[in-house]
Amino acid sequence: MEKIRGIVFAYQVAGDERVPEQLRFLKDLGFHWMRMHISFPWEDRMFGTPSAEYLREKEEIRRNHEAGFEIMVTTPGLGSYRFDEALQKTRWMETLPEFLGEKGSAEYYKNLADACEFVARDLHGIAGEYWQCMNEIDNPIFASHYSEEIVAGTARAQAEGIVRADPNAKCGINLSKYDEAALRIADLVYAPGHSFGYLGDDQYFGSWQPGTVESWTAVIDALWERYKLPVLANEWGYSSGGEYSTEHLDPKMVPFGVPEECVAQKWFYEVPGGHTEEIQADYLYRGLQLFAEHPHCIGSFLFCFRDAYRCYHCGGESCPSEDFWGIVRKDLTEKPACEAVKKAFREFYR
Repeated sequence: MEKIRGIVFAYQVAGDERVPEQLRFLKDLGFHWMRMHISFPWEDRMFGTPSAEYLREKEEIRRNHEAGFEIMVTTPGLGSYRFDEALQKTRWMETLPEFLGEKGSAEYYKNLADACEFVARDLHGIAGEYWQCMNEIDNPIFASHYSEEIVAGTARAQAEGIVRADPNAKCGINLSKYDEAALRIADLVYAPGHSFGYLGDDQYFGSWQPGTVESWTAVIDALWERYKLPVLANEWGYSSGGEYSTEHLDPKMVPFGVPEECVAQKWFYEVPGGHTEEIQADYLYRGLQLFAEHPHCIGSFLFCFRDAYRCYHCGGESCPSEDFWGIVRKDLTEKPACEAVKKAFREFYR
């Protein structure tokens, strides 16, 4: 099979007239898949008034598909802890509407499956065969205090609806790491009767956790052995900026839902050489080779296209958590990572 050569199309600026140029640039580098989000389709009731966000994102998916990309659609999750510009603080923001029904109820799961069936039919022809159900559902930033059963049941209902619309669709979740909490969620999601076709994982070795890009091998092997499903690196990468500290903060100083790195404005992990653009380039080259050669990995989605203007966790304009992941800088100038990615695709992928 042809391995997925994907990228998360973030953090593009809304209304940027240079997007067609950016898409051609990414095609020239060798990417042929993109991960893009879709919002819940209705504002007021089931099959009611279309959401403006849904319609806008649908057209963006159409535009990028017509530019030559296969699109892996990410479905809406339960919510997330995000920086609220109006309140100037991070707070939990719900995503799914109340009219779906009480979370965990039979009504809720039925409505959710029906909504995702609608989305899959509505995006037919512009969405690719791979779907990501929600985002990092083992991570409190995206799950808050919802029970593991509700979180897993929500993902299962979404996949059920998508596969009902398209039996050839391959759905998966993306764990935020590989640990006991992540495996508890995955065991619930992939219990008998599930509608999933792959298992996804996100790893940021050397940034969010210790290790380096070669640490992926053991994770892919372990997930394959446990679930016997092909593994997709839904997110991976290396931050090209941010200071490093060996001293973790007192947990009491870190609010729930906010990364420790946002509070400290530092990384607590790095690979030899630190968080620089040159080290990022070498890291990405080696990672793409690893994914190309691993027999149980179906490919990857690199995070991400562009450096962020502001961290969505804390609002910081130079926060290590989110502001240096791009292969291009905020002004769209290329980092060394671009040439490294292009070279890896040329050397290791058909």
